[in-house]
Amino acid sequence: MAGQISRAQFITRGVAAGVSLTVLGSVLAACGGESAGGGAATDVATGAAPTPVGRPPATPTGTLVYGNAEPPTANYWDPAAGFGLVDEQVASLVHDTLLAHDADGNVHPQLATRVDRVSDVKVRITLRDGVRFQDGTPLTSADVAATFDRLGARDSRLAQSNTVSPLHCVVHSPTSLDIVTDKPFGPMEAALAYVKILPKSDIDHPANFRRRALGAGPYRFVSYEGNTVTLTANDDYWGEKPHALEIKFEYIEDLEARTNALLTGDIQIMSRVGSEQLARVRDDDAYYTTKTSPPSQVCSLYQHNGALRDAEVRQAIAHAVDREAIARGILKGIFPVGQSSLPTTSPMYEALDTRFPYDPEKAKALIGDRAVELRMATATLFSHQVEIDQAIAQYLEAVGIKVNLTKLEVGAFRTSYNQYDLSLNTLGSFTGDPDFIFGFYAGGTGEAVFHLRDPKIVDLIAAQREAVGDARPPKVTELASYLWDQQTTLYLSDEIWYFIVSSRVQNYERAPLIGEPLAAKAWLEAA
Repeated sequence: MAGQISRAQFITRGVAAGVSLTVLGSVLAACGGESAGGGAATDVATGAAPTPVGRPPATPTGTLVYGNAEPPTANYWDPAAGFGLVDEQVASLVHDTLLAHDADGNVHPQLATRVDRVSDVKVRITLRDGVRFQDGTPLTSADVAATFDRLGARDSRLAQSNTVSPLHCVVHSPTSLDIVTDKPFGPMEAALAYVKILPKSDIDHPANFRRRALGAGPYRFVSYEGNTVTLTANDDYWGEKPHALEIKFEYIEDLEARTNALLTGDIQIMSRVGSEQLARVRDDDAYYTTKTSPPSQVCSLYQHNGALRDAEVRQAIAHAVDREAIARGILKGIFPVGQSSLPTTSPMYEALDTRFPYDPEKAKALIGDRAVELRMATATLFSHQVEIDQAIAQYLEAVGIKVNLTKLEVGAFRTSYNQYDLSLNTLGSFTGDPDFIFGFYAGGTGEAVFHLRDPKIVDLIAAQREAVGDARPPKVTELASYLWDQQTTLYLSDEIWYFIVSSRVQNYERAPLIGEPLAAKAWLEAA
């Protein structure tokens, strides 16, 4: 069991996210699982998206610009090689998937017209005929097999290999293949709705990813210049044609500059905003907000190679930090505070019996006569990050834990957070399934993200992965409980992904994923 999880693919996956089922009759027969919907929080939105004021443009027109607090993780366009918001924004529009999520989290056919569970370890895929990659070559079972085979190889070192189980594919025809896992794999449907199908030619020649992204999605990759990634409409897309001619993802590190870009119309969508930005546009008809969100949780990540390897110290910190006060006072109540190592928006979330209420005296008792000194890194990657970190530092100082706080530029923070004992980040599910979040705690990923090596976590991850259908939720809860009781990291609150959108943007929806797979349906009305 441990061997299944301790695969080499975890070695290179040293990033934290932000750093996640409806069976459709014969189409998704017996795939099992649950849908990942957006969770509720205090409603601070300006309102629902406006009703489209007219028909979509007859041909793609206009440029839709996002303002992000982060750049791509690397200038390398293999969607299986890394994690990050911008990477997923690009990948979700340039590439396509076998299944897809709608705005409510329901799964529907995409490149696959049928998904049939042949056995506990075999899924048969029937592909849509006539789909082509953006260079004109047909998309066939050989491309799907190459995509999944390299992710499912036991020796895979790809970042996203943990989204699937060890597997191999058997091709029957250009439009039919089997995906065969070594053991039953509970999150299979989530994987089929997340893994981007790549040309076999690129997989055979990975140097191609250094030049460009190439997929079968509604947008073509154009360039990454300066702080901007530019995509253009794929007129030959097999599905509903995209409405915006261009989509750009701009990295604007400074929060005030990013907000001003929204207010002046330089960008039309501002991603992952906090209460301050929401207040700026409240009751302003020129904007609306969305809160469809991937399962995501704000955490202060612990490095387990120093003082924080001690569970009692971690539990003391849980009692020392007033999570509810941070959520109310700094985050203005827009994010729920859960009672689990999973966000409340996650499928199979369950509030756990063990509580870690704010109790400074209990924290002091757990620390005892230990002399604890911690190094903390902070940055402006997340809304209110510096304020939250300063509050945590003050709470810890109050119970006798010394904290040395260092502020870093966003890029430096993202590459060096694990050199500090504590660092604020979010753990989110790119697939919508809790298995993705659990993957951060095991193998090479656990070592890279947390300096953590715990064989029990490895075994519990394997157990929930191998459980299918109704047998899976109890296994998920067992693992979530262990992580929570151990206070493997400091779980602060959910992170609901609020986006502020110009009312000129029509028909804009988000799926409960980290990318933007539905953005092709949106268009920009003339000013």
